[in-house]
Amino acid sequence: MRNVSKINSYCLLLCVFVVIFDQAAKFSVLAFLTPNSVINVFTGFNIVLVFNKGTSFGLFMPGIGMIITLTIICLAFLIYMFFKLNNFSERILCSLVIGGAIGNLLDRFLHGAVVDFIDVYYKDWHWPAFNVADSFISVSIVCLVIFNLFLVKK
Repeated sequence: MRNVSKINSYCLLLCVFVVIFDQAAKFSVLAFLTPNSVINVFTGFNIVLVFNKGTSFGLFMPGIGMIITLTIICLAFLIYMFFKLNNFSERILCSLVIGGAIGNLLDRFLHGAVVDFIDVYYKDWHWPAFNVADSFISVSIVCLVIFNLFLVKK
């Protein structure tokens, strides 16, 4: 029981770290950039300021209330799943997803949209702008899928 409590504490700290790191990065971008300005870091990578009022990649725009409600439902489900997980690696990855989701949810409350600023491109093709929270969410979900498909013994 004590080990489970210790693991949960580490995961909570990791989740808080993700939220703080994400919000600090967004705060920095908001302090130094105006919307649609571009800082070219190197070929293939820019820093921009974009406000995403939609869902992932700005695809759907059902309204801020609907998105916040869906995010809270997803967060509740993730927290429920976190406590169902028995594997430490899965709990760590789930914590990263939860932290990222909280970071983006805070944006919606604070700015009415998610602050995106990472622009990855090749020639004239640009991937939709994203942020630190999106990175934690995406990479962690891919790792969870790989972990469950290939590494976990059935």
